[in-house]
Amino acid sequence: MPRSRLARTTTLAAGAAALCLSVPTAAVAHEGAGDVATNQRAFQVASSGAGQRMSHVANLQYDRTGEAQNGSDIEFVRIAGRDYALAGTLDKGMQIIDISRPTQPKRVAVFDCKVSQGDIQVWTKKNRVLASYTADGTVGAEGARSRCGRDLKLDPDDAGTVIVDITQPAQPQSVSFLPVPRGSHNMTIHPSGNFLYNSNSDLISSTRPAITIYDIRSPSLPKKVQDFRIPFVPTSLGSESHDITFNAAGTRAFVAALSQTLILDTTDPARPVQIGQIIDPTINLVHQSDPITFKRPDGSTRTLLVITDERAGAAASTECPGGGLHVYDITGAKVRNPVKVGAWFIPVVQPQDGAVCTSHVLRMYPRQKMMTIAWYSQGVRVLDISGLATAQGSPATIALGQGIGMREVGHYTFPDSDTWSFKTNKINRDGSFYGYGNDLVRGFDVYRFRGLPGRTVPPLAPRDLAPARTASSSALLAPAAAVVPAFAFALLLHRRSRRRVTAP
Repeated sequence: MPRSRLARTTTLAAGAAALCLSVPTAAVAHEGAGDVATNQRAFQVASSGAGQRMSHVANLQYDRTGEAQNGSDIEFVRIAGRDYALAGTLDKGMQIIDISRPTQPKRVAVFDCKVSQGDIQVWTKKNRVLASYTADGTVGAEGARSRCGRDLKLDPDDAGTVIVDITQPAQPQSVSFLPVPRGSHNMTIHPSGNFLYNSNSDLISSTRPAITIYDIRSPSLPKKVQDFRIPFVPTSLGSESHDITFNAAGTRAFVAALSQTLILDTTDPARPVQIGQIIDPTINLVHQSDPITFKRPDGSTRTLLVITDERAGAAASTECPGGGLHVYDITGAKVRNPVKVGAWFIPVVQPQDGAVCTSHVLRMYPRQKMMTIAWYSQGVRVLDISGLATAQGSPATIALGQGIGMREVGHYTFPDSDTWSFKTNKINRDGSFYGYGNDLVRGFDVYRFRGLPGRTVPPLAPRDLAPARTASSSALLAPAAAVVPAFAFALLLHRRSRRRVTAP
């Protein structure tokens, strides 16, 4: 595939012809069990690709079937001096991979929970390291028969989020289940570690969209707090929450809700209050809304919100670059009336053969002023976003590769790339790092980014979450058998008789 470097900013009028998208009417790649791989797959994945300032160093398959590996979300944890990637899948359980030596990733365990989506978050509670793992739709017969289903007595019609104890990464343990009848497409842990916000991401199936909030101060006995109502906006593919990001202080939540982005005051996380709303007709499907704050040259600060458009819910594509990144200024009082700075797209404008081409899971690294993002068939991308501190633009401004304060500084793509998420846990002073992709087709990929030309950054190093004191396995890991009796009645109240249709 051609890799031309387009480094220009233009107006909507000049760029409309290149970026006009033929948008399917339904998010077919996300219905039922969630995403499906749309790229072709041989018995073995491709061993070589093309990129800039990046190289591929390792691939790890989740099984030996030769079929699509169904990789989804990815998170990281450092425990007792070793680094681990937690790789979600659509039906193969949580893959726990030792990445202490990035060029030689080694799977140390699989949390056997055969559910769809597998979004992951990690947090600590006293002497435990915990992770959440989502069941979108229903767990189904296979999920109920897998270990998490047996541990927690799940019914095939159950949907929601499983909490897992990973204090000993090689021995993950089921802790509890948070039933959400409309499913957990994604969920987000409040920075306090005391509350979980659930995003069901349903298509237009209800005029009463809501975020389900759970109190998880006692992880073994989570308690539902409320279904927080959000506005019904009957445009795009729906108005339910798809994903939520908190600011570091936990006082704001940014809700990516398909046809809208909501800004909530979460000073009291049990009782959020809506303070802002963005409805942008140029965004087909709001997938993620993440804030970042910069220090300007004059010493003042500027806060921006980056919104990803997962065009058509990751349906098969006929063109690239698909949906891009839309940037809003939310500094100070603008948080209640955000001002659009412009939109950014990867520098690939070409016909597409049906494999998905659109923005997906991103991660921003505020101190390093960098971003990583997965772009499905267009692989993995690295951006220098330091220019956002002073970038100027308008709702009509479009950037391809470089503009509105962002420039692509690295990428890598395989012929069979179908990458869902791309993140890193460590960054060196020269900006170089090993990055980890979780791919619907390929499984687990490790990449090496060679660094930022002419710029140094503060290093990023993970915090070790090893328990502060020693505890026996029996005391440290709450047995599922002790949890089930207290939760059995709640589970009975949340049985479901049909599967649901979801957006991305």
